Amino acid sequence: MYQKIVKWRANLFLLPRGKSGTDFIKELTRLIDDFVNDTKWKRISLTMLHILIPMMLQKPAPKSKARVNAQYLTKRLQDWREGNLTKIFDECEAIQLALRQSNEIKKESSQKAFCRLMLVGKVGQAMKFINNDSEVKG
Repeated sequence: MYQKIVKWRANLFLLPRGKSGTDFIKELTRLIDDFVNDTKWKRISLTMLHILIPMMLQKPAPKSKARVNAQYLTKRLQDWREGNLTKIFDECEAIQLALRQSNEIKKESSQKAFCRLMLVGKVGQAMKFINNDSEVKG
């Protein structure tokens, strides 16, 4: 799980104010305390900290509102406390899959636009679709 989470795209919302944000900070503090104080959880507490942040703060939708984000955070924190990590992980994996698919669609549409503009003879406008790290084919 950790190996997959650290490779996710950044898709985090800002920490909401209110109870859900406070509960999130308390959970972060608890994990750090478990590491600093010599508890039985010391060996895995930093790993848990590294997976907590991206799993809890994952945006449910690209343009989600702060209220929706707070509701998702509350629900995910409840699942975290109950030990339902696979449920949270599966939800976040689905979000990451949707992100990858939307990027592929955007890349494909820019390739089509480049080809269309080149065929029409608008080379200057077509060159705007090319940057140093993109591969435009066609």
